[in-house]
Amino acid sequence: MTTPTPPVRPKAIGLAPGLSEDAAGQDAAKYGTSNPVVQKLLASWMGKLHAVLGTPTGTCVDVGVGEGFALERMFPAGTEVVALEYRHDKAKVAAERLAAVQVVRGDAGVLPFPDASADLVTSIEVLEHLPTFEPAVAEMARICRGRLVVSVPWEPWFRLGNLGRGKNVKRLGNDPEHVQAFTPKRLERALGQHFEAVRVVRAFPWLIAEARTPRR
Repeated sequence: MTTPTPPVRPKAIGLAPGLSEDAAGQDAAKYGTSNPVVQKLLASWMGKLHAVLGTPTGTCVDVGVGEGFALERMFPAGTEVVALEYRHDKAKVAAERLAAVQVVRGDAGVLPFPDASADLVTSIEVLEHLPTFEPAVAEMARICRGRLVVSVPWEPWFRLGNLGRGKNVKRLGNDPEHVQAFTPKRLERALGQHFEAVRVVRAFPWLIAEARTPRR
């Protein structure tokens, strides 16, 4: 007879070593870039993200809102969204930027929301920053009663793209804050541990994954 595995208790993840809790400004630099190639890639990525998201209904929770630049482009006005951010300065910027969105501070490993309370959970360019991402995926599955939509850099293409434009050369193109690297298969496996159905959309140089039916 197989003994059931006891549920894992939520545990705070925090930041990767060496990262500041009070850092803001990177998002503004990224989304405000004057590089036409980067702007074109961002527009293509956001278009594919919109196609995956569709028209959200019900309660939406965004995990890791950052400074709010992605979120303000993701949803139409009037969408009910609660956004969570770990870093103080980024949460402050997001709250000022997204007047209609409730921004709360919190850790992705201990989400302050009840079980099965969100129709849609999103997490955009977050998992690659976490020293361990599995607890965050488990927590997002716990609060989800509908869909989870996640986006991460597609490696190694994201790093190669940085190298091609002379960015982070000494780190072989890797962003200083990226401590996880995802291929389509790794992302699918990570979400498949907690969801019955996962599909991965390639949006060079990013990946977008939609997961449905949380495993209980």
